[in-house]
Amino acid sequence: MENDMGMNEKAYTTSEIAVMLDMGVTTVRKYAQYLEKVGYEFFKTKNNARLFVDSDIMALRYLKELRGKSSISVEQATNIVIEKFSKEANREIQQESPPILQPANKQYDELKGMMENQNALIKELVTRLDKQQEHINNRLNERDKHLMQVMNERLETQRLTAASIEEANAKGKSTFFSRLFSKAR
Repeated sequence: MENDMGMNEKAYTTSEIAVMLDMGVTTVRKYAQYLEKVGYEFFKTKNNARLFVDSDIMALRYLKELRGKSSISVEQATNIVIEKFSKEANREIQQESPPILQPANKQYDELKGMMENQNALIKELVTRLDKQQEHINNRLNERDKHLMQVMNERLETQRLTAASIEEANAKGKSTFFSRLFSKAR
């Protein structure tokens, strides 16, 4: 019964139970041992220390009341507690309609399958992103080549224009550009 405790159920230590029930720690241990002898199960830590939940507290409180109000032995009180709480537990189980639980192996297989599907999707997305980045890089390279070509053409045009102006000045003729630029100044 080590790992059957509900996720929302609070567990208490032996010393906490002793304070709650106004009993000695050794008495709580003694009662718990008697209950275990007749088949009652407590939650245990990895170090085999008992943990008590609400139903265990009720059983111990009932055992204490039986011992305090009558002169019966611990063994007799323990048997009464076991009988009462096993009947109550059976009634609760019959009244509740628990959800259909799947075996742990099936849940594990389902989770494993979901993880494999997610990993496949992640790989596909990474592949798509790599292709997209490659496409972006190719487009940027094409754009850069085109810009360099345009810049080189402009520089060549400017060089030719400057050479033409110099040649015309050397011949003494004024060119269209020289006339245009001289008027603008």
